[in-house]
Amino acid sequence: MRGERIEAWARGHESAVDAVFAAVLLAAALVFGRVVQAEGTYFLFSALLLIPLAVRRRRPVWCLIAIALAALAQWLTVRGTVGALPADVAVPLAVHAAAAYGPRWAGRAGVIAGLVGAALGGLEWPRLRDTVVAHLVIGAFFASTVIAAWAVGTIQRLRRSQVDAQRELAVLAERARIAREMHDVVAHSLAVVIAQADGGRYAARTDAAVQALETIGAHARQALGDTRRILGVLRDGSQQSVEPAVGLGDVAALVERVRGSGWEVSLSIDDGVV
Repeated sequence: MRGERIEAWARGHESAVDAVFAAVLLAAALVFGRVVQAEGTYFLFSALLLIPLAVRRRRPVWCLIAIALAALAQWLTVRGTVGALPADVAVPLAVHAAAAYGPRWAGRAGVIAGLVGAALGGLEWPRLRDTVVAHLVIGAFFASTVIAAWAVGTIQRLRRSQVDAQRELAVLAERARIAREMHDVVAHSLAVVIAQADGGRYAARTDAAVQALETIGAHARQALGDTRRILGVLRDGSQQSVEPAVGLGDVAALVERVRGSGWEVSLSIDDGVV
């Protein structure tokens, strides 16, 4: 139960979660840099790589672009000195975010950029053991992390799409259920009212009774038509308006219909106000 509450809170505060996540990674990278007494470029590129992760779900495309540019600048600037950094973990994280939360083209662009970066990293690193096998192993490792991040992000996108589709189907099913129940309760009752009003109109002996029954039948038929129209919109799930097409201009006609049923009704309009 507590885990579900934490998960629900995290889904509702994605921006805060991403910002804290990026801050924790940056703090860990900076502490590691202090321990190994790294140079200033280490801290600079660690910040450039990790800070964009704070918007990886809100702005996955911009996060990917910023991290890709920072990684390219790192390769061009310090490839022969410090080489790979712990902050390079931002690359697969950005690829994952692009595949999971960005447009489809962003996910494809992210995996391509990540594979290019893996090839460049494998070509230049490691510096301590300059053999072909070592370069191939490093390049394959970088490429595998990029592909894995892209695959996980793509699967996450598909699962989210399935969940959204299931929710939409559940909403449509609930709307159809409500429509059926409303039809059973309201439409059937109105049909009975219409039948009884028509039967009473033929059996009535006075003009007033006939007129009253005719008014009941007319109003019931109109209510039945409006009910069926609303239920049709509810059942189909369309976005068209379900508001009745009656406005202030129809007040006079409404008064005449009520007056025709035998009631004493008066209408006065003062400066356009009823």
